Amino acid sequence: MKRYIAILLLMTVLVACEKEANVKLPEVKPMPVVFCYISPADTVISVKLSMSEPLFAEQNQNIYAPITDANVTLSSAQGNISLIYNQNKNAYSIPASSYPILAGQTYKLVVTLNNGTVAEAETTVPDNNIPILAASVQTITTNNSQFLRFKVGLQDDGNQTNYYRIAIASIETFVPGDTTYSETGIRNIYSDAGHNGEMMELNVDSYIFSGNNSVGYMIYLLNTNKDYYLLHQSLRNYQPGNPFAEPSLIYTN
Repeated sequence: MKRYIAILLLMTVLVACEKEANVKLPEVKPMPVVFCYISPADTVISVKLSMSEPLFAEQNQNIYAPITDANVTLSSAQGNISLIYNQNKNAYSIPASSYPILAGQTYKLVVTLNNGTVAEAETTVPDNNIPILAASVQTITTNNSQFLRFKVGLQDDGNQTNYYRIAIASIETFVPGDTTYSETGIRNIYSDAGHNGEMMELNVDSYIFSGNNSVGYMIYLLNTNKDYYLLHQSLRNYQPGNPFAEPSLIYTN
């Protein structure tokens, strides 16, 4: 005689309930956002200043509106100097000739708003100049599409950790004698991790930027510090509007 065991499956139906929650969000005030890039090769020292838009606040603030009445001071072993707001540039600036940026020197930036809020930053300019030893560009065809491959060769300095960026401008000639330079958007960053003191070849693959008017490219090698590298790395990881992206805080020093 066969015995049958009946298995009863119980299904629990969850009924969704709605209930208003009274949650007090943290009060966060706008904070100063400071952007300044210094280099011995620049002719102008410039600082851009605006205000942040808190996450838990009304999204009605223009985060690109410049702050025009702050006190901005740059200091180093050379002493202190105040930067003056330039309305044409929407930034605080001074000629680099009046306060040279020197390799190997540490600079401190202090920004003071009218309400007493203070923002400070400090960084050291790299003290080694890394020249480009070889550079080339070639057109690569794959899967019926074409792209450009830029190659930059350099000798890494083995005495310290180095951080690099490749920047490229497209050279175009529309009429004889009229040459223009267009930003390509290439901002690739690298470190010498695993290649300290070696000959390095940095490669950049990108789409073709120009048409029949293109006559060449200007290739720049920037030897940056760790602050610059980490900032651009965080900007590259930041994906606003992508619900599947991991949160990425923008680096600050």
